[in-house]
Amino acid sequence: MGHHICALVVAGRIDADRARSVGLRAELVRDGVSVLPIDHYFSAYWAATRDRDTRLDLPEGLPATFPGETVLCDLVREVTGAEEPRFAIIQTEYFAGFGDQWAVAFAGERRLTTCQASINDALALLGVQASPPMDEFDTIGLGTYRSNPDHLDRYADLCDELGV
Repeated sequence: MGHHICALVVAGRIDADRARSVGLRAELVRDGVSVLPIDHYFSAYWAATRDRDTRLDLPEGLPATFPGETVLCDLVREVTGAEEPRFAIIQTEYFAGFGDQWAVAFAGERRLTTCQASINDALALLGVQASPPMDEFDTIGLGTYRSNPDHLDRYADLCDELGV
């Protein structure tokens, strides 16, 4: 079975109504973090509609589909009410135990992770504490969240309509 997700992981409380108003829906809420599925189309759509074409400080070597628009930080600010919210962008691509994962953690627009951070590294920086024998990934339930929800499919069409 595959594991193909992309999400914002946000530390602290979020305003669920405000999150829904910008297309963010919590897939998991555990250990003081919320996992909000996104993809590169979601990110590109919000960057285009808000005329915010800048990028976050991302390390090299991330896949082309890794979302990195600064508008993601703007959205996290809106749903948390924090000026410098702590959040991570994560992505996995696994099938039958083989694949890769990527993660970048931020405090506001300031990158917290090194160039080759794992999802566990990013989650630890957000305050997730592993509950042995599980790691941070499994502690918040990411092992059970296998793929992004269908509601994100509409952003590909919206991007086509906008020409982005």
